[in-house]
Amino acid sequence: MASSALPGIRSPASPRSGATSPRPNKFDSDQLKTYIKKLLASTLQKVTWTEFKEKERGRALMKEVGGRVKERMLEIEPRGFKYIVLTQVDENVGQGGR
Repeated sequence: MASSALPGIRSPASPRSGATSPRPNKFDSDQLKTYIKKLLASTLQKVTWTEFKEKERGRALMKEVGGRVKERMLEIEPRGFKYIVLTQVDENVGQGGR
């Protein structure tokens, strides 16, 4: 057999030069940032670091914050995006943060 192509396997069709795909919506991140600042201030205002060291209490707080952020993201733009929310809490002992 001189052909190097396997039978039954085809390369994907090339896109047409004149065809345009629909442009995805742009997510309004400024609206979400404002919400997150208010959420963190109200949720974590009276929480101490020792409460986060308790595994169950820390997990519950992080789950609550993550769930509320995801709900807000779905309110802002319910279609056209897949959302992943990662929640992390670290102790600040004088080091720089972001």
